[in-house]
Amino acid sequence: MNVIQKGIVLMMISLAFTFSVNAATPDPVQNVRSTTHTLSDFSNESSIGMSWNADSITSTTVYYYYIFNTSSDYTINSTWNNALKSTTGTNVLSDDFSSSNGAYYFHIAAMVEEGWDENFSLTTTTKGPYYIDTKAPSNVSISGPDTTNDQVVTLSLYADGATQMYISNSGYGIGGYWESYATSKQWTLTDGYETKTVYVLFRDAAGNATDGASPNARTEIIYVLNSAPEIKNLKAVASANDISAPNIYFDLYDKEGGDIVLTISSTNLTATTPDDITISGVSVSGSNTTYTISSITPDVDKALTMTVIPASGATTSTSSVITLRVADANGLTDTATVTFNMTEDLFVRLTDFSVTPKSNHALIQWQTTSEIDTAGFILKRSETLNGTYTKITDRLIPAKGSAIAGDTYSYQDFQIKPGKQYYYQLVEIDLNNNQTVYPGKSELKRNGSSEDDINYDANGDGDVNVGDVIYLLRTLTDFKDSE
Repeated sequence: MNVIQKGIVLMMISLAFTFSVNAATPDPVQNVRSTTHTLSDFSNESSIGMSWNADSITSTTVYYYYIFNTSSDYTINSTWNNALKSTTGTNVLSDDFSSSNGAYYFHIAAMVEEGWDENFSLTTTTKGPYYIDTKAPSNVSISGPDTTNDQVVTLSLYADGATQMYISNSGYGIGGYWESYATSKQWTLTDGYETKTVYVLFRDAAGNATDGASPNARTEIIYVLNSAPEIKNLKAVASANDISAPNIYFDLYDKEGGDIVLTISSTNLTATTPDDITISGVSVSGSNTTYTISSITPDVDKALTMTVIPASGATTSTSSVITLRVADANGLTDTATVTFNMTEDLFVRLTDFSVTPKSNHALIQWQTTSEIDTAGFILKRSETLNGTYTKITDRLIPAKGSAIAGDTYSYQDFQIKPGKQYYYQLVEIDLNNNQTVYPGKSELKRNGSSEDDINYDANGDGDVNVGDVIYLLRTLTDFKDSE
């Protein structure tokens, strides 16, 4: 073979090689698109259909290798993936992805030879994301007031994955319309005072809707004619001294009157326990955290006083937020809170403090179960709750108890006048000359001319726990001179 022949052969080999390489690498797949889903949008179609334009090569068969997955940057390369599929057509449909919702991508590359050659250089075309969502919103709930006298109520709503909601007074998907999802909605109940049911459906961006099967997809609201009771003028007031553990005063109002249930809670109930409610001329039953206030006069404010004592065993300073909740017979409610503090340690534990009206004097008695560093006691008196308290004992009443045992004490007050109302304070003096005030219970009245012995046990269990700065107000009223 001469030089010219060799050159011709080499040129033919080069042309053949060039043709082979070019034949294995057609143009990137063009106009790739979904026939079932919108790009970057949600759909409840669980399979994705894809289509593309046929390659311009007509002299040989073009094979399209493709894959659906959740990766946005997948590349079809020389490493074979068993998940790859091939077709000579221009349309494919994915597997059913209903069991695994989320974002999916379609990747495709073209070859002009069937089979796989690791030396081929392919260009991958990717389309996506296509969001598949076949599941309705979950964890649905709707709630409103248990009872209302207002036809327009506030609904609280929730559902995971919801973009729309359908609220109705008539039933699920009846008589309403789809609107944007919100967690709060002002809603008008139907006319008529009775128990109302409000229904809700939720729908997501893919169009999947709840069916109302959950009992939490409806709520019942009692629509009544009467008005809710009110807590008014709530305050925590110290007495004339620098005590920071006050009684709690408030007015209770109910337009229709009747029985009212008062529930009391505390942010620190283990250290502070509501102890006693005192209301003039109104029957009160219950103790500690729940009371029934009977026969409230319609459309009239009724003044209430609540005292708070440390719970059994409390020995350190504490702060509490007391919450009062009142409810009438129809379940209409009002709630209010007040904050107060108790300071200092408990040096005297008082188990009884009573004021008894006698024929010409007031008998004041108290009993302790322990006294720590106590020098003695003095008594003070005032004609107003928050007025100036004047000492009525001319000398210190010596302490008789100890840290492990208390004692009983009494004092006769002859300096009172008929028809006057009095407030008493028991003051402890410790060995460092520090003073701690223990007032008595308020609104105690004497009826007639008999000697009514009124013995006050704060919580009814025989053990009244009182902090250094607690006011237990005791009022002596309507004192009659029998002389």
